[in-house]
Amino acid sequence: MKELAKQAASLAAAVCFAVSSGTAFAAVPLSLSESVDMALSRDESIAAAEAKKNTAKWRLSAARRASGFTFGWRSNARRIGGVDYQMRREQYRLGLTDDAYERSFTNSLSAEFPLYTGGRIENTIEARHHGLSAADLTLENAKQTVKYQTVEAYYNVLQRKNLVDVAQSAVQTSDKQLALISAQFSEGAVARSDVLQMQVQLANYRQNLVTAEGALAVAKRTLLTYVGLPRETDIETTDAFAYAPFVMELPDCVAYALENRPDAAAAVYTAKQAESQKEAAKAGYRPTLSAVASKSIADEKAFRHERSEAWEAGLSLSWSFFDNMVTDANVHAAKSEADQAQAEAELLLRNVRLQTESAYLRMKAAEENIQSAAEAVEQAEKRYMIAEVRYQEGVDILLAVTDAQEKLTQARTNYYTALYDYNLNKAALEKAMGVPVDMDVPRYVAARDEGKSEPSALEEASLHAEMAQKETPDGDRTGEEE
Repeated sequence: MKELAKQAASLAAAVCFAVSSGTAFAAVPLSLSESVDMALSRDESIAAAEAKKNTAKWRLSAARRASGFTFGWRSNARRIGGVDYQMRREQYRLGLTDDAYERSFTNSLSAEFPLYTGGRIENTIEARHHGLSAADLTLENAKQTVKYQTVEAYYNVLQRKNLVDVAQSAVQTSDKQLALISAQFSEGAVARSDVLQMQVQLANYRQNLVTAEGALAVAKRTLLTYVGLPRETDIETTDAFAYAPFVMELPDCVAYALENRPDAAAAVYTAKQAESQKEAAKAGYRPTLSAVASKSIADEKAFRHERSEAWEAGLSLSWSFFDNMVTDANVHAAKSEADQAQAEAELLLRNVRLQTESAYLRMKAAEENIQSAAEAVEQAEKRYMIAEVRYQEGVDILLAVTDAQEKLTQARTNYYTALYDYNLNKAALEKAMGVPVDMDVPRYVAARDEGKSEPSALEEASLHAEMAQKETPDGDRTGEEE
């Protein structure tokens, strides 16, 4: 995958240079796998998910460091004046005191180590661990989403190309028919109404072609946006629709989705994070104990200690046993957030099941339509050939020919639409099931449950990411047509 990503980046760079320099070049060949790799390497939503992961990582680091030593230094430099100072100066002049300084410098160093915080630090660290795990899974979900969006955009280009081909075929056939009928009219073999009727049909087919070409141009622009190529780039898709059976049954798909969907797993970690934050909020009910040490010096000169020098070390215990119910309110708020996160996780699991079932059933419906649509195309072609021969022999009217051509055009459109629906819903099913891009979600969750750190779990879950991306759960290649 990394090699493909490098190739995709090189292709994008070459195209951008050619467009910016005004160099003329042929249409850029672009496969589905190249499109996906290019989109994964530059999509903003993935960059945002990576930034969110970095935020979670640094928050975890901050929570961990809160459990260690803290050191502080405080320094004051003051000039002294006023009535008291004047009296001290007079006493000094009379020899009654030897303390007549007019400047004061004080410095103090302090150190503190938390021994007991009522569970605040421990639960905060645990919450940040869960937050980082959720961020790892959210990043994987962002990649899966970008992959599906790119596949959808690529398939839209393929479908629009097929519809343009159908429209061009209809125009070419009608053009030939009009030429033939015009020749027959010149010989007096057919009525002028037949010529007019064919001219009207040809105009309609040409209008359909213009509409189809416009839709193709929009689909190409959409794909160019996802893959990050200049909008002026002319691309030529190298893949085509094909039918490859999906052999998994619906219950197996649902079970796979419930185990592998990264956003569902992330929601579970978010719920755990909220639960830990609730426990951290309860620390306000409890006292805190810290080991403390400090040293201070003072003099009329900076960093001297002739006036005073002292140090102290020991324990510091504090307990706000009544804070006007602030802690109680914070605990109730955290509990509500935990309940919300748990409900959202359960809702997402329900939606995962629904999305998987819906995509599977739509895919199966399109699969059944493929065979019937293919048979309809074959029958429509035969009917058109018969109608054309009967018209040329004067046995039938032109209306039978135009009607047969219309049915043939519609049958071809239906066939390509069925192929499109099948492949697109198959891709939607793989997205709903959580077919991995870079992370094996069950492996990641298992590693975290074993107590491994997030980087270690991510490394272990990424060992088979390349193989998992190339193959769907039933052994078919993901994002590539056979």
